[in-house]
This record gives sequence, C-alpha cells and structure tokens, in this order.
Amino acid sequence: MSRRVLVQGFTLGLAAGVVLGLFLRTVQQLTGSQVYTLLLNIDFLPVADALGLLVLPEWFEFTLHLIVSLLLGIVYVGLVLGSRSPWTWGWLLGLLPSLLYIPLTQLSDRVPDLYDAQAIGWWLAGHFLYSLVLIGAGITLQRKN
Repeated sequence: MSRRVLVQGFTLGLAAGVVLGLFLRTVQQLTGSQVYTLLLNIDFLPVADALGLLVLPEWFEFTLHLIVSLLLGIVYVGLVLGSRSPWTWGWLLGLLPSLLYIPLTQLSDRVPDLYDAQAIGWWLAGHFLYSLVLIGAGITLQRKN
C-alpha cells in the first residue's frame, strides 16, 4: 500500500468519521434518539465487560469510532484509485456498516430498540451522509489523477 493511499485514506476517514459522529451527536441532542450512543457503544465486546470498560469517556469511545473510519477511508481510497468507482465503493462502504444497527441494538440496553423507526431513520441518514463524504472525496481524487 502506497504512502499516498495511507495519507489520503487517513484524512478521508478522519473527515467522514467526524462528520458522521457530529451528525449523530447533534441528532441525539436534539431528538433524544440514542443514535450517537449506538455509534460509540462497545458493550457488546466481551473484553469490555471483563475489564470493567462498559462506561468509558466519550472521547475514548469516539476515538475507537474514528479508528474504524480511518480504516474504511484507507480501504476506500485504495479501491477508488485502483478501480475508479467512487460511487459504487462510496455507497458500499458507507451504507453497509449501517446494517450493524440490527445486531448492535440487540447487544446493549443503552441503545435504541431494534424497531425504533426514528432511530433507524437517523442512523441511515448519518450513514448516507458518510457515503456522500466518501464519494465527494473519491470524485476529487479521480479528477486530480
């Protein structure tokens, strides 16, 4: 993997992750829907319970979210530079993680219910926004090459 892919992917992953996080945090503050809590939640990790890490500082949980987003950003840039399909890969890598709503809501009492239509809508909207950030950056990368 080239240094260029790593740097651009890191930057994109950071930007997209911050956008998603701020969007869901704002939604949670305005509506009370626990979608930001869901984004940051790690209750489902067996090691979290064993180590007593079920209640972590928000900054730490957000950092974990950003690490995942950085990895997705790097993968996305590598795919876009290799295949020239920013739309396909953007939708795929942005929206596929939204399917995690289903198992994640079943693994914690601190998150929305599986059938909470409002939470599902906000969760999908946030991941749609994440996809748009990826796609916009992918199109820009293609134009520069």
